[in-house]
Amino acid sequence: MVGVRELLEQAAAARRAGRLSEAFDLASQAVTLSRTGGQEGGADLRQALTRLAQALRDLGRPAEARLPQEEAVALFRDAGDGLSTAGALRHLGGILDDMAAHADAVPVYAEMMTLYQAAEVAPLEMANAVRALACNAEGRGDQREAVARWREALNRYAALDAVFHGDFGLADNPGVKEARTRLARLQAGAV
Repeated sequence: MVGVRELLEQAAAARRAGRLSEAFDLASQAVTLSRTGGQEGGADLRQALTRLAQALRDLGRPAEARLPQEEAVALFRDAGDGLSTAGALRHLGGILDDMAAHADAVPVYAEMMTLYQAAEVAPLEMANAVRALACNAEGRGDQREAVARWREALNRYAALDAVFHGDFGLADNPGVKEARTRLARLQAGAV
């Protein structure tokens, strides 16, 4: 019988391959198996809910992604895992931004940053957090904050060139590229 972790690995592989419906099906199976296997509130369920929300978001269904992600956030909080809670909050904020509920995402991101600032955070994770803040500021129409956040994201991503080139095997640094594109668009709109 296939276990939860194997289902989650298969869901991740399907997502990387662009098979989004398959990723959704596998993540759904992982959630069901976690719940029926006595893992209520356990690490497998937290991961399965996060993967399910991610799959729904990838499919353009953020309203449906919200509930499993909110449950995952609550379970990470209950487990006392600050960094994982912060990561789950970043994804919840992204879902809210996808739903154009930008104001609702502000306190979610504030809690995320409080948790990140209280811990030692990997540079890529922090760059992704700043990116989320920049996207939210854009969504709220706060151009000044968006520009400041995109500049910070650009600097953080630029410091990670070796990670993108060496670890991920990418010719270009997608974080730098996105930050430059967004900054150019924001600055062109300010004229």
